[in-house]
Amino acid sequence: MVSVKIDGKQATKLLNNLVEYTDGFIKETQAQESTIVNKLSKASVAGFYEYLDQLARVNPGMLHHVYEWGRVGDPQSRLYELKRTLTKRTATISADFLQSQIPSDTSDQVFYDKARVMEEGITVIVNEVNAEALFFEVDGVEYFRTGPIVIENPGGPDVRGSFVEQFEEFYNTYFDKIYLNAIRFYQYFMDAKPYEQNFGVAMRSNNANGVGRKTALSWIMNMPVGDINE
Repeated sequence: MVSVKIDGKQATKLLNNLVEYTDGFIKETQAQESTIVNKLSKASVAGFYEYLDQLARVNPGMLHHVYEWGRVGDPQSRLYELKRTLTKRTATISADFLQSQIPSDTSDQVFYDKARVMEEGITVIVNEVNAEALFFEVDGVEYFRTGPIVIENPGGPDVRGSFVEQFEEFYNTYFDKIYLNAIRFYQYFMDAKPYEQNFGVAMRSNNANGVGRKTALSWIMNMPVGDINE
């Protein structure tokens, strides 16, 4: 009688390495969830700054209040800042208005709460201070007036609520549907090549799990986030 033994040791090692490689890749991906959220939220902040600067230059009548006087769309003259609060799987982006530091061309007084007051449409009342009358200029014509001047819609008709509207538009629509598509964010994570590229190495390795973790880490750290400063 003829017989032969088939040793499944090598095949078993390959199968075990496949499991270990996949397990390492998955676990490292899960461990880096906070890194993904951090990078993604940082990209969103950079994207919003660029988005609003460009929009303000095109529509100064709508967004001039969130920049210093005469500097609409200038990144160095923003009167707001975005802040990120991070947890493991989520990021909260909030916006705060900053106080103005520069007076307008027609005044020697700084309108400190310019951004907030105009955004909320708060009525402004101007009174004389150590003077008998108020002096102001409209379209080159000089006026003197006694008694308070009531400005019910500071900033103009297009300003009130415009920053909040654009903030919500960006985060509810633009960032996900336009910005992330433009940088091919979702396409990147749907591509199996990063997983495949070290598959052969893992099959021959004595530490397939470690190869899987290293591969996943590299994959995540190279995710596309646009033009941000790390």
